[in-house]
Amino acid sequence: MSDDAGGSRVDCPACDQSFIVPGFAAAKDDDWLGDDFPALAPIKPKKSPYATPADLNDDVLDVDDVEIIDDVGADDTVEGDIAASMDSAPQKSTMYATEYRVRCPHCGTQTVVKAAKAGQEIKCRDCRNWIRVGQPPRVLKKVEMDQDSAPVFQFSDNAAGQDRPPDPYRKSADELLAKASKVEEDEPKPDHDVPKVRDWVEAVFGIFFQIGVMAHWLILSSLASAIAFVALAIDHPILVVGLFASGGMFAAVVLSCGFAIMQSVANEEESVTEWPVMLEPMEWLAPSMFCIAAAALAIFPGWFAGYVTFGNSLTTVCLSMMSIFAIFPFVLLSMLDMQNLFIPFSPDVGRSVTRCEEAWGGFYFSSGLIFVAVFLVFSFASGMAPPSAAVLSIFLGVGATFVYFAMLGRLAYAIGQSVNSKPKENNINEVRDSERKDSVQ
Repeated sequence: MSDDAGGSRVDCPACDQSFIVPGFAAAKDDDWLGDDFPALAPIKPKKSPYATPADLNDDVLDVDDVEIIDDVGADDTVEGDIAASMDSAPQKSTMYATEYRVRCPHCGTQTVVKAAKAGQEIKCRDCRNWIRVGQPPRVLKKVEMDQDSAPVFQFSDNAAGQDRPPDPYRKSADELLAKASKVEEDEPKPDHDVPKVRDWVEAVFGIFFQIGVMAHWLILSSLASAIAFVALAIDHPILVVGLFASGGMFAAVVLSCGFAIMQSVANEEESVTEWPVMLEPMEWLAPSMFCIAAAALAIFPGWFAGYVTFGNSLTTVCLSMMSIFAIFPFVLLSMLDMQNLFIPFSPDVGRSVTRCEEAWGGFYFSSGLIFVAVFLVFSFASGMAPPSAAVLSIFLGVGATFVYFAMLGRLAYAIGQSVNSKPKENNINEVRDSERKDSVQ
């Protein structure tokens, strides 16, 4: 393609697309461009520091006024003076990019080229058309300052501001150092995981602070103790047999009173109001049926394992008691929740095992201590006279039953709170932020 085609639109023989040929179209009367002139290197004119004021006012610099200096001797110091004057002032050195991008005018594809390709033509990698590479862009070099020779500023006391009142929010360096070096004596935080003995005693035996509970305990224990003392003192066979029959009815009444205590504590009432009526047998027989059914289901695993392994021995009895201790609360609460003797499992009670770990753990701990204490007292009473042992066992048994059902009521209350409570929000981020702030302070 000839140079005269520069700036005109032609069709590509390969892809039949039209494009503009890079370059400038030559005018017909511009024949002097084709004359053979010697090639001159590009000259960047420098302004002499010895210019006159008239020369400074000229906005246009004519090419004829530029003097080309081919050789400067050793005696000529003009260029040295210019260099010295340029070095004295802070200058920003200009650099050119070694790699840059050019855009294809046909398809718009960008191609990375080297600075050495400037002024040449390359093929586009997509449409395969020729692209003329332009001059590399300029890159402004970062000016490096000499920190040693950089000017510094020193602040002096302002004499005019000495009469200014002191700032109450501004502290001196000594005060800040004194505050930082001061060791604060932090008070030990209370450990809530370790309960106090007094709080535990009030929580377990606080049911006896109610007058109604104390009255029922004393009245029932006194009546049963009097009957048992007389029957055992006379030691007549008929009285002994009747003592066993009346003992079953007495146990049913005690269990019904224990159920009333459990219901009151579970409902968070101030005192027990719905005591069973002795003239209505169904009010104190229904709780007995629930307890007998729960005890039978709870004792069976321990008794079966002990009987198969050790036979009829004291070990089988111990395993049966341990089975009742571990399974009876779960089975009884499940039956009461489902209101059915034949359904020993409740989904809510089952979920409470993982949701109310502290409530279940506290119940088993407290009930275990009470069982051990009752067992030791019964062991001690076995060495006493039968009438006296019966009186002591009756008072202790009734009191332990009331305390056990009160603990079951607190466990039922904790289960109800966990089932009816809303799901907890995930505020782990807020907790971490507060802990981070406390650690920083």
